[in-house]
Amino acid sequence: MASKRNLDVISITDHNTVQHSIMACQLSKKEQVTVIPGVELTSREEVHLLAYFPDVESLLKLEKKIDSYLPKASNNTKIFGYQVRYDLNGEIVELDNKLRQTALDIGLDKLVELIHNLGGLAVPAHIDKNRFSMLSQLGFLDPNANFDAVEISKFKWRKEGFCLSDTLDGFPVTAGSDSHAIDDIGLFFMEDINDEIRGFTSLKDFFGKHKQ
Repeated sequence: MASKRNLDVISITDHNTVQHSIMACQLSKKEQVTVIPGVELTSREEVHLLAYFPDVESLLKLEKKIDSYLPKASNNTKIFGYQVRYDLNGEIVELDNKLRQTALDIGLDKLVELIHNLGGLAVPAHIDKNRFSMLSQLGFLDPNANFDAVEISKFKWRKEGFCLSDTLDGFPVTAGSDSHAIDDIGLFFMEDINDEIRGFTSLKDFFGKHKQ
């Protein structure tokens, strides 16, 4: 769908799990779409934090850490539904019984440090939302924090006319599509008018250039 809708660069960031991001990286080899390995983590404070990585190997290293910080309880399918894993042919091959729709047992600062130590980028997600965001959980955005950028909701992005080169409290601003279904993909996208971002390395350089 990303290819059909002429997207150049995407990232799959499931909550506290990486397998479908890795699968998307594999699928992208047959398409004209670059997939940046990624994940959306939930800190102990219940702040959602996006993490982007240069390669699948780095993401797999993070997966081991994620699983060690998850609670020992199993997923409650009556509340969260079934957590299914697909193969490259779109067939269900596994049920994930770990409780992933919850906070990890690691604080936000330590989580950012972990991501950076693995060579990744740390970006607080949808900071303007009233749940699971920097502002809803902590009440403020520290301009001295070690984030690489901040993400706002697609609604705020459109309403206030943000561009990729804009900043917020000194941090480069991005926005996510928050696509939870195939048909959602490509309905929202950010336009890179100077064709600067073509993968992880150029994304990292872009953030570094615009961070104040």
